[in-house]
Amino acid sequence: MTRTERMNMLFAEDYRVIDFFPEAASYADGFADEAEQYFAQDKQLQQFCTRAVSLVLKLLCCFPFEIYVKEVTPLRTQREGWLKDKRCETVVRLLKKVILKQKGQLDILLPKENAIISIPGGTMSIAVYHESPSLKQLLDEMIPAEGFYTWRFRV
Repeated sequence: MTRTERMNMLFAEDYRVIDFFPEAASYADGFADEAEQYFAQDKQLQQFCTRAVSLVLKLLCCFPFEIYVKEVTPLRTQREGWLKDKRCETVVRLLKKVILKQKGQLDILLPKENAIISIPGGTMSIAVYHESPSLKQLLDEMIPAEGFYTWRFRV
């Protein structure tokens, strides 16, 4: 099975959301939407980015990984594909670009865990698909330490 086929299979499953909200926000009255817009402002977005980069880098130190990048740059052709340069500075630059510009997406495949960590621009959340027991245990320790909450999303 190719990396892309494996990712497509894993994306069809329920997943855990790592978020700055303690549960899936209700947008019925509009307040949660306004609060999310507030958190998407510069200072709050920068704080989210710093914590998200810290969480992801720590995870990548624990597991072999592959990264699929979908870059969206205004007035340019969209770039998409598997990242060849997996140095820390490159990964940090791409994470910051996706989170702070709120565009594009990084999908981190953890092949030995058969899991995906997805960071979509514009959502201020991280999705974790098909957690292995070891990945779940590590995330359960790291998520609160980075000031995040977690909840399940059903497909």
